[in-house]
Amino acid sequence: MTLTYDETREREHLRLLGPAIEKFIADCHRASAATPTSPRQTLFFFPGGIASQLTRATRKFVDGVAAPQEFEYEPVWLIPKTLVGGARDLKMYRDNDGALRDKGGRIIVADAPVSFDGSTPHDALVRWCASRHVDLFVFPWDWRRRLDETVTFFVRTFLPSFRARVLAAGCPDPLERFSLVGHSAGGMVVNLILRGNDPIVATMTHAITVATPFYGYPGQLHRWFEGEPLVDSLGLFRQELMETIASLPGLYVLHLLDEETYRNITNYSALTAQASEFPLPSYPSVDATNANVRADAYNPQSNGSLVRYPAMTGFDRHELDYARLQFQQLAAPMDPHLLQKFYNIRGVVTEADEPTPKRGTADRVTWDWIPTDFDSDDPSPIVDGEPVAGDDTQPAWSTCLATNDPSRCITVRGSDISHMCMMNLGRVISAIEAILRPPGGAMRPRATAQPEPASDDELVEFLRWVSENRRIVSQWPRFNDPKFRSVVPRKFSKNIDGLARRILMDIMKRPAPRGLFEPESPRRKAVRKPAARRGRRTSRKKKR
Repeated sequence: MTLTYDETREREHLRLLGPAIEKFIADCHRASAATPTSPRQTLFFFPGGIASQLTRATRKFVDGVAAPQEFEYEPVWLIPKTLVGGARDLKMYRDNDGALRDKGGRIIVADAPVSFDGSTPHDALVRWCASRHVDLFVFPWDWRRRLDETVTFFVRTFLPSFRARVLAAGCPDPLERFSLVGHSAGGMVVNLILRGNDPIVATMTHAITVATPFYGYPGQLHRWFEGEPLVDSLGLFRQELMETIASLPGLYVLHLLDEETYRNITNYSALTAQASEFPLPSYPSVDATNANVRADAYNPQSNGSLVRYPAMTGFDRHELDYARLQFQQLAAPMDPHLLQKFYNIRGVVTEADEPTPKRGTADRVTWDWIPTDFDSDDPSPIVDGEPVAGDDTQPAWSTCLATNDPSRCITVRGSDISHMCMMNLGRVISAIEAILRPPGGAMRPRATAQPEPASDDELVEFLRWVSENRRIVSQWPRFNDPKFRSVVPRKFSKNIDGLARRILMDIMKRPAPRGLFEPESPRRKAVRKPAARRGRRTSRKKKR
């Protein structure tokens, strides 16, 4: 019996997680030898969206092969080549049976968290777990795919295999007492796992989300119309990146809440009048010319010949409908029995005085109508409204399940809050410690030192250099490759970690710094003509 593409991909994902499982076993043996009588617990951590490294098979999957297929892999996200059009390799397509495959039939899996020079956005969590007899497993996941695919693989394939290997190695049952923690979109995975209530997770004691957008955020709307400027080589590949983004099902569930969720009396009361702090003042997505018209991202309407979403990028209305149902499941009031295990941690950036919330996070948009032939030459119809309190990326009102008990919604404040680096903040780790209560005396976790993120000017200048040296940049598989650092000008190489950190932060944050989005750059015009000859368009459309 031959294995399908999906079966092979899952088998490969499990195989590539093998070294991480062996490390877990080795750490477990060392910890048991040092503290043989200490009660232990396992913690599975799900990094945020885009914070899992993706690797791509070096050759194509072949249908109909009887023997199981194994592949060698090379990183595809996040590497220097990603910044100069390599992100297009993340594109997906549906085969004749409707199953999703990766570009070129080359399997992509998540095999590790994203790291720069050996550091990750969750190093503080790693160190805290090691100090408190908590057995940590960081679970990398493919954030391009539907959330429920990750949930099904984790619950039905990974956990049974993981438990069997750990027990066979002579370690205690890792599922006897365990918790889940998920950052940002990783918390959406945790949310679904808890709601699924599978028998294998019955011994789970806590499910904790950190900076997770239960009710969406505005950033994703921009991407349908703008692509992703930070990996666009100053506009060279905008149309292709818009098409790549439209092919990724996992992004469709990030929209601001749908009208049905908003109008639900329980949700509405909890989000607005009953919210103890950071209430949602009104529906966050409205028409650009008539503020009384709601622009529901999950239920787009038309206005004569005008529409909401672009038709020339492969935007998938079927995937949008699927995402709406999944979003409603994530935002629905939770079963009281499960809710007792559920905790939400959110971040709020403050002014320098620390307690005063800083209004610097986008939480609402105006949305104009577009023609059906909208393409990458046209201005985006999405404009952010006045900013509100939040963690610089996710608005505060969105990052706690509104129907959760207020005592299980923990707000962490500070002038140093940054969405992408929440898991490296000592106050966030302290909040997790207060929930899990591992054995031993209380401690004060410290924040992990981070490289200073590059400024707007530094980032734009670096990306301009990258764009002008695309062939050189494309040769190196990692940012911390010594040879890559040797060819980068010194003014950049001495702060490559700060530049990489800023890129990761801003890809999620949106929008990009000024200077990256140049709709009419001469270089861009020169490269769009061959794309038209390939059949995407036969001529540049007339400007209205």
